[in-house]
Amino acid sequence: MGLQGSNKTGDEVASKSVAQEKDKPQTVNIRRMVPEDYDASYALWSRTPGMHLHSLNNTYGGISEVILHNPDSSFVAFDESGGIVGTAIGATDGRKGYIYHLAVDEHFRGHGIGTRLVARIRDVLQAKGIEKIGVFIVNDNIQGQQFWGAQGWNPRSDVTYWDIDL
Repeated sequence: MGLQGSNKTGDEVASKSVAQEKDKPQTVNIRRMVPEDYDASYALWSRTPGMHLHSLNNTYGGISEVILHNPDSSFVAFDESGGIVGTAIGATDGRKGYIYHLAVDEHFRGHGIGTRLVARIRDVLQAKGIEKIGVFIVNDNIQGQQFWGAQGWNPRSDVTYWDIDL
């Protein structure tokens, strides 16, 4: 039955369809991120709480630079239709690794996608001789803090992060 004769809006019907899709087992694969993934990735980041996209250069050019400088350690997870449902950007300065923009679509959470993305970055950075990886989590991102804590990561109490806009 269509929307005629129903008091549901198109958004409610679409949300229900997506929620039903979550219950259906789907294959999710991971591949390297390329700059062409930017639009779909940014859309995911925009709807993910705690991303604070305004705090860095998260334009196509800014993200492309990170990917081009770290082509082996940035990944996307995609569903059966090819849609991006997860991202993680790994980077290194040659001494320490960093993970940025770990995000998993809310309809795909709880299935180990974030853990798989982090593991891929860890493997790549460890193969490059990196012995420590850091992640920045904004103070009000409680869900993010819980995820990283469950993965065995620990907050540092000995440093406070400072920056300046140029």
